[in-house]
Amino acid sequence: MPILTIANQKGGVGKTTTAVNLAAGISLRLRYHTDSPARVLLVDTDPQAHALMAIAQDHYNAAPDQSLPALLTQTPPPSIQGMLRPSKYHPNLHVIASNTPALAEAAGRLAGLVNPDQRLARALAPVRETFAFIIIDTPPNPGRLLTNALLAATHVLIPVETSYLGVVGLTGLHATINEVRLEYGRTDLEILGYLPTMFEEQRAEANAILEQLKTLYGDATLAPIHRSTDLAYAHAAQMDVFTYKPPKARGDNRIESSSRATREYAALVEEVLRRTGYKASPAGAASRRPASGEARL
Repeated sequence: MPILTIANQKGGVGKTTTAVNLAAGISLRLRYHTDSPARVLLVDTDPQAHALMAIAQDHYNAAPDQSLPALLTQTPPPSIQGMLRPSKYHPNLHVIASNTPALAEAAGRLAGLVNPDQRLARALAPVRETFAFIIIDTPPNPGRLLTNALLAATHVLIPVETSYLGVVGLTGLHATINEVRLEYGRTDLEILGYLPTMFEEQRAEANAILEQLKTLYGDATLAPIHRSTDLAYAHAAQMDVFTYKPPKARGDNRIESSSRATREYAALVEEVLRRTGYKASPAGAASRRPASGEARL
């Protein structure tokens, strides 16, 4: 069961936008392409909780002892099942309740606790097999919350702003990932891909950065996500872009609409399913298969 952490130690690169729309897109994909829709979980380890605002609006907030901070700091942790909240727009997409002040405080307390970097993985263990996918959004800075998100993951997706500063900012993240791999023996932690974001093809700089990413990372460089007013307006409306710009009908099982942003994130959904080896069968429940070079779903 894939657990995908969306990470970059630089802010403003489209990380939360990607977490929200990937979680929503996968939930739609599994909802409309299977007879028995599998569930998706979005976990927001950023105290700002912007991903939760877009998915669950005012349903995600809970008391400190009944939210993510308690899962990270209490021993034994409280029941995670009681912290699950439904998303507003997708019945098979759920979130873990959070609390902004308490999560910010918890980030500082983790260093003094036993196994401070593996507490999120421990907290997710009771429910991980009940979800087809878990998507984890992360803070835009290094620290215990990011390390917890990496150690809980099977894969890492790295959004990269198509600017020179966006590429330079990858150095610190690579160092953090390598440290996690070495210190905890997580050689299985896989970088699923680098996602160019906020791409503007008319800008020479953006095209140069895209080519640089392809040179550095080859097939790990994913198709770019263009800068889009639809993404900006969807974020302002506190919803994912698939909800903001839905197709006229879903009779053909399509999740994208005429909006380029929905088409690009729908393509990302398919690529994530392919690269994680997850197969959604239209004839029945989704299933897991080993990663391979098979054609996209």
